[in-house]
Amino acid sequence: MAGFQNTNDFAWQPPDNNQSYSFNTSNTFGDGSQTLDFQTFSPEQQNFSYDQGQSPPANNNQYYNPSLYTPAPIPGETAPTTSEFDEPPLLDELEIYPDRILEKTLAVLNPFHGQSKADDANFLLRDTDIAGPIAFCLALAVCLFLSGNKAHFGYVYGLSVMSVILMYFLLSLMSRTEGVFTLLSVASVLGYCMLPMVALAGLGIFISLEGTVGLSLSGIAVIWSALSASRLFVTMSGDAEQRPLIAYPCALVNGVFALLVLF
Repeated sequence: MAGFQNTNDFAWQPPDNNQSYSFNTSNTFGDGSQTLDFQTFSPEQQNFSYDQGQSPPANNNQYYNPSLYTPAPIPGETAPTTSEFDEPPLLDELEIYPDRILEKTLAVLNPFHGQSKADDANFLLRDTDIAGPIAFCLALAVCLFLSGNKAHFGYVYGLSVMSVILMYFLLSLMSRTEGVFTLLSVASVLGYCMLPMVALAGLGIFISLEGTVGLSLSGIAVIWSALSASRLFVTMSGDAEQRPLIAYPCALVNGVFALLVLF
């Protein structure tokens, strides 16, 4: 058994825990620029808080400027404090002023009284209110509709536009000063002076306007509207001698609306 090997060569041997492994942390690349260089900071440099008396860091963002749309204060005047509750009311944004509508309505209801605010020419020329005339035209059309009249919305607005245009050209030719009357001012006066016609149409819902009673009431309403409109137009132009000449076309315009109410 000369060729028999030693059996100790195949015995299991425990692993050697005393082996040491080493890693080469040196730069194995030839290029020195590929080495990662980490920057370290000391704890004194990592203070992210600031005192209460100190202002926060300035915003260096050139694309964000919250005071861009803030107007500069006027010299010598304190800057007002604005909030979300300082917005004007909805009626003011729509240019609807109930106090002015009431003043002009009272001026129409009393055509012989000449001491109201509506007798001021500057007030009439400056305040060309259209909300009141539109409301009166709509009320007239509604009253005609409720009374069973076939001529209501389309007829009322069509005649209103035609009468405003014709009266504007007529008053512009009669006025001695150019630029006194405008389309809006003429529409405002004629619209407010339609109030007696609205009352006549409202009365026609409950009673019949046929016969002598209807003709008498319509005549009173036409004269009333003509006197009120001529008074306001004369106040705007400043020529009281032309009031009879202005009252005649105003009576013709309101007579057309009276015919709509009657028939």
